[in-house]
Amino acid sequence: MKLSSAFTLIWAAVAFGQQFPECTRELAATDDCAAVIDANACYNQFKFNSNQTLSCIDGTDNNDRALKACKCCSCVGDVMCNWVTRLRFNC
Repeated sequence: MKLSSAFTLIWAAVAFGQQFPECTRELAATDDCAAVIDANACYNQFKFNSNQTLSCIDGTDNNDRALKACKCCSCVGDVMCNWVTRLRFNC
């Protein structure tokens, strides 16, 4: 029982401790964020339901796309930051 309680506390700390940068004008103007922001129509198609949404972002590979999503999710909105958290990308 102690093990499951400890695991739950650790999981909650990781899940709720993830912080995303604030979307400033400077951040939104970067090429990385443009790749994330410009994909809104694609996001609507996949509705943030799966890892397929990652393919909407221009990038060299999924790791590159995940880093861009982490860096710029706040420029798209809470739904994207929640999706990044749910998929547990290493941000």
